Amino acid sequence: MPFDETFLVFIALVIFIAILLFFRIPSLLRSFLDARADGIRNELFEARRAREEAENLLEQYKEKYSKVENEVRQIIIDAENKVSLLEEENRKRIAEAFDLRHADLEKKINLMELEYMRSFYIKLADFSIEFSQKIISEKMSDDVVSRIFQEEINNLKSRHINIIHR
Repeated sequence: MPFDETFLVFIALVIFIAILLFFRIPSLLRSFLDARADGIRNELFEARRAREEAENLLEQYKEKYSKVENEVRQIIIDAENKVSLLEEENRKRIAEAFDLRHADLEKKINLMELEYMRSFYIKLADFSIEFSQKIISEKMSDDVVSRIFQEEINNLKSRHINIIHR
């Protein structure tokens, strides 16, 4: 029987497969591939777990961000309310201070008017006394005039002094 090349290749293949089976190469390959598959499976599991963990962290940070954002909004609203209250309070204080100052100025003006009127009446009284003295001295006799005049002058002076000291 002649051996052709295909037959020899077939025999070589059978011997090669027998050697592989003898040295348990397929089981080694299978265990290597199983180990590799287990490693890939574990890596996938770890990747999924890491992704879920990252998603949880992202969700937590989103919640924290929204809480912080709400707190910031509330702080801004509270600050604006406080500013408006302070502005209103300052307006009231300014209005009160203005009203007090206005009332004080009105009192001073009234006191100045009263002082002016008092001064005017005092000068008018002094002028009247002098004018009366002049008229009486010209029209009456010296003895009568002098006596009446002295009595009235003393009377007016005492009233005048009482007015000044009030």
